[in-house]
Amino acid sequence: MPEKIQQIFGKYIRAKREKLGMSLRGLAAEIEITPIYLSDIEKGNRSAPTKYMERLIQVLKITDEQEIHNFYDMAGKSRQNVFSDLNEYIGNTGMARVALRVACDNKVTNEEWQQIINGIKKNRT
Repeated sequence: MPEKIQQIFGKYIRAKREKLGMSLRGLAAEIEITPIYLSDIEKGNRSAPTKYMERLIQVLKITDEQEIHNFYDMAGKSRQNVFSDLNEYIGNTGMARVALRVACDNKVTNEEWQQIINGIKKNRT
């Protein structure tokens, strides 16, 4: 049976916490949630908490940009593809919604997305 996405996110949180030498109660106190709630997240019984993502990133010392993106991706997948770091931007940027709908309608591939991303980065430098 494949591992649940919630379990993947929870295992990641636990591994980061243990690497920092933090107890479950200590991390829970730092991010202001109950130890039971954090334990449920680590066990994969709850999805990622939208409200505490920034605090988790800070307390778990996730500083690499790609690792932060991966963290949000794991969290979003655990919440049935609700990506808290993108929702506000997409909601406030009309053209982002248009671009995503056009891409969806035209079944843009990962390779085509990579070309788009490269173009955006090239225009920003």
